Amino acid sequence: MIVKKNDKYAVECQVKMAAACLQTGEYCDEEEEAQEWVERECWIFSGEGWICTQCNEHIMENLGKMRHDREY
Repeated sequence: MIVKKNDKYAVECQVKMAAACLQTGEYCDEEEEAQEWVERECWIFSGEGWICTQCNEHIMENLGKMRHDREY
């Protein structure tokens, strides 16, 4: 999701799960620049929105714990 503030645009993190979540990417003059910024910063596109690297790491750590807990 693109957010607009003071005539600048930024991409918002879709999940906002990690304590260190950036919440939004860098504010840019145009929407396309904001999208390019998250791509350069390696945010993950989920198909519905963008997930910042901190939240992606948080999700991956929890998936690993779930898999470990299920092993017999």
